[in-house]
Amino acid sequence: MSIERLVQTGSIHPFRATPDEVSKALEVARRDLALAENIQDESLDWSYSIAYNAVLQACRAYMFHLGYRPASSEAHKATFEFMQLTVEQPFKRTIPYFDRVRKKRHRIIYNEVGLVTEKEAEELLKKARSTRLFEGFISYIERKLGKL
Repeated sequence: MSIERLVQTGSIHPFRATPDEVSKALEVARRDLALAENIQDESLDWSYSIAYNAVLQACRAYMFHLGYRPASSEAHKATFEFMQLTVEQPFKRTIPYFDRVRKKRHRIIYNEVGLVTEKEAEELLKKARSTRLFEGFISYIERKLGKL
């Protein structure tokens, strides 16, 4: 798969985002990550879903910055396909994980309650946020975008 192929299949579209649109997507990512961390003790399912949205919004900011946006049909899936083509290691290995999270999040939102374990929620938060030992995915996107 290539970016050109994603455009040809209609999965993504060229898009000229303004710096404000990129910045707002990152702002949503930061907000959602903080909220996911704050409610982890209250609801693992919602914490997981909100942390997923934080990652998705960071990906959208990156896509916007590179001149693309996902199509409305299967937008989440297309976003991660695009990211798999554009991110560097070690994050390239993380994209399939986020795609699995996407599928589980869908089940949480639409079908089932109580699917997320504490370990799963913490793992997703760890991959999304920064710590001293690990540059989180959102921090990676911020660095790539020049910390808008």
